[in-house]
Amino acid sequence: MMNPYIQGILFMAASLTISAFIGLACWRRRERPGAVALFVFICGILIWSFGLGMNILPLGQDWETFWTAVAFLGTAIIPPAWLIFALQYSGKEHVVTPTTVAFIAAVPVTSVALAFTGVIPPGDIVSGQAYGIFLGYVYLTIMASILLIVSMLFDAPAVYRQQIGLVLMGALIPWVATLSPAAEAGTGLPFIIMLAVLSVFAGAFRFHLFGDMPVLKERLLNGLTDGILVLDPAYRIVEINRRGEEIIGKTAPAILNKPAAEVINRFPELIAGYNGDEERAYIRSIKQSGGGLQHYELRIAPVTDRRSRTIGHTLIVRDISQLKQTEDALVSAHTKLSILSEITQHDIKNHLGVIRGYAGLLVDITPEGSDERLYTERIISASEMIDEQIAIARDYQNLGVKAPVWQGVEAVARQSARIVRFNNISLSIDLGRLEVYADPLFGKVFYNLFENAVRHGGGVTAIRIGFTPAGEGGILWIEDDGKGVDPDLKGKLFARNVGKNTGLGLFLIREILMITGIAIRETGKAGKGARFEIVVPAGSYRYADAGAEQ
Repeated sequence: MMNPYIQGILFMAASLTISAFIGLACWRRRERPGAVALFVFICGILIWSFGLGMNILPLGQDWETFWTAVAFLGTAIIPPAWLIFALQYSGKEHVVTPTTVAFIAAVPVTSVALAFTGVIPPGDIVSGQAYGIFLGYVYLTIMASILLIVSMLFDAPAVYRQQIGLVLMGALIPWVATLSPAAEAGTGLPFIIMLAVLSVFAGAFRFHLFGDMPVLKERLLNGLTDGILVLDPAYRIVEINRRGEEIIGKTAPAILNKPAAEVINRFPELIAGYNGDEERAYIRSIKQSGGGLQHYELRIAPVTDRRSRTIGHTLIVRDISQLKQTEDALVSAHTKLSILSEITQHDIKNHLGVIRGYAGLLVDITPEGSDERLYTERIISASEMIDEQIAIARDYQNLGVKAPVWQGVEAVARQSARIVRFNNISLSIDLGRLEVYADPLFGKVFYNLFENAVRHGGGVTAIRIGFTPAGEGGILWIEDDGKGVDPDLKGKLFARNVGKNTGLGLFLIREILMITGIAIRETGKAGKGARFEIVVPAGSYRYADAGAEQ
């Protein structure tokens, strides 16, 4: 039979090793709720275990008294540390203030102080009045921590109950050990302590304590109209609310801990390109038994800890059928209005052609300088103005209809530069592979600015385009060497009906850019040329070769 000293030392060594390992793991996670308190709890177990282990050895009365005091120190650390952990673990972090900690630790701190100063010998601390006070404190701590964890156990979703159950077991074992006859004999304590540490170990690592903390309470989840699924880092379903069960058509027990791809159709398409750093969305349409379509938006986003490390994912399933029906109705109405508008514009342009044709004939047969000739030329000019207004109306009609897209700025500018080339104006572009997120009508911005330079620039011979980063955004600038903008017009240049022709060109530019939050301003100096600055916000520009947004 093994020597009892050796047996006790082996148990103690195992307990100390496991406790030290878990204590180190808790310290590394010290920024998470409850981790520091659990670390202190483990330190208490380490001190208690070491004191008891040394007390087993035949070292003499003085050493026995000393190691008894050490073991008592560990015993005194455990209750307050565990109560503070229970408060933080159960979501009551706001209660754990310095005042609360001082209040919770008052009794054990006083007891340890009395023991180590010799006012009450360590051997007498578990007898008499001191014993009654400390024992009452231990009972209150036990009741409070157990009630907190038990209430959490009942409120928590099923996936967290194993984790919480093991934590509860870890809470009970040391208290049973402290209050059992083994506390006096000391022979069974090393084994009992090791069981407690193993229980906490299982809760901490097997069931991801501090990694999969129940951050979404059942009552909150079930009160939402969207389906909410919580996924672990391996995309297994660890939580689902009632609405999610209704949408998927399966209950939580049937799908928990299963890969989301086995439960949700098209899940691979949803996470294609998703790297866990930013949200991604996917529209899924499902044909119903009656023949209609049900539309859902699936949106996946990372769940991060305080160090921005991904510890899971949330998947939101939203029924957008009504929104989709409204969108389809609006698209249908817009299509009909567009058809009517195109027909009307076509007929007006045909009539304008007739007016210009006959007016041209009248110009040829009326004497130059006569009133009739002047009136006829004004009719032609008015018809040309109407034609331009119809073209701008067509552009404005299409504004915002299609979703914004990433566009290579240099390619768009050169495609819009025909009017510049026809007027022998040199064009210099230094943009690299700059892309801007803008409405598909972004090319109209350059065309109208080029046309504005040709018509009103006063002898423009060169146009330059460049880009300058500014803070988190950037400035795309277009400047010419003309006469510049009249100072009286600068403040209202992009307002409607301001200008010498239709007064809509620069107004349309502003409207196109505003679709994606881009602004425009004129900063040139009169007599030195016009300079238009397009202010692009952060996230709306990037370089194609870098492959990343700025």
